[in-house]
Amino acid sequence: MKNTCPIVFVHGVAGWGGDAGLNRALPYWGGDAGSIPKYLGKQGYECYTASVGPFSSAWDRACDLYAQLAGTRADYGAAHAAAHGHDRYGESYEALVPGWGEGRKIHLVGHSFGGATARLFTQLAEEGSAGERAATPAGELSPLFGGTLKGRVVSVTAIAAPHNGSTVLEPQVGGSSGVVEFMTGVARAATDLPLERLYPMHLEQFGITFKEYLRAPRETDEALDAFIGESDCARQDLSVDGAAALNGTIRCQPGVYYFSYAAQMTEADAGGNQVPRKGILPPLRQVAEDMGRRREPFRTAGGILVDDAWLPNDGQVNVISALYPFGEPHQDYDPAGPRPGVWQVMPVVEGRDHFTMTAAVGPWGSARFLREFYLSLAKMLAGLPQANP
Repeated sequence: MKNTCPIVFVHGVAGWGGDAGLNRALPYWGGDAGSIPKYLGKQGYECYTASVGPFSSAWDRACDLYAQLAGTRADYGAAHAAAHGHDRYGESYEALVPGWGEGRKIHLVGHSFGGATARLFTQLAEEGSAGERAATPAGELSPLFGGTLKGRVVSVTAIAAPHNGSTVLEPQVGGSSGVVEFMTGVARAATDLPLERLYPMHLEQFGITFKEYLRAPRETDEALDAFIGESDCARQDLSVDGAAALNGTIRCQPGVYYFSYAAQMTEADAGGNQVPRKGILPPLRQVAEDMGRRREPFRTAGGILVDDAWLPNDGQVNVISALYPFGEPHQDYDPAGPRPGVWQVMPVVEGRDHFTMTAAVGPWGSARFLREFYLSLAKMLAGLPQANP
């Protein structure tokens, strides 16, 4: 039996949602192709775009997502807030999906780090958090941590998601300095200027807002530097070891469908390197070269082996990382019988880089590809039974 469950799109690192002024000029989901969620809406699919912390950790982003879906104030949990030295509560939201609940389930579609956000959110919705239950005074526990939201997510789709981290953050490949500088620069511009409506940062829990900057500029910039270097930041979860630690807290839920699309924008050369293909976005060319260059296999600080299997990439994420989280049940996608509780590994999307999987920008990307890809995805999701009880 087909379903009419709404589709909620969750952006990746440095991204933005439908509430951002920037989205009117350049939709995160679509770019120059126009808003893909709006396009799907015209085809009869109900779609929404979430807005979570562009550089926040998967945990904080999952809490942002819940607050938006439920129409409440973001609660990052008493235990989590204490462990990371920030306020327990953040921004308040109006309900993103009217009537979301047991009788109105959703599909989650996450690009890049939005995949981890959707996975962790679903984990918390289904099982809650024992640590938060133990640390929270009676009557103050967020429903997200209580394990009382079972059955509200039908499916999770991850697009070019670094399930197992990205080697772009590994010192042997290119190091994280460029990533840190990028995060700091964008976050500082969005905080030190009145851009919150244009590009929301969702860092109220850290006291990092334009209002705070006006009151105490030096302290706010110092807080931002500390946040980027903290473990409660996307940078940590995106590393190979950080992703492994995050994966240790998430498991496939038996009543939820999981789909994963990897993209590849490199090809092998005569020396066994993976080199960028023609048409890759210019800012991704050097990154793709660095990630695809053959080198002696090495182990991360956490002991994870990085060898030639990690070379193919989309300019940001290794193909091997985007297929499925290591250790999770998985199978190649069978249109005749996708199973809940198991990653359905979709065919690798060839000739698309990390960003043209979601947006056409100038001469790069393809509006036709995006519309066809996401319409096909929406049709597949609509064909799923509502597996959760």
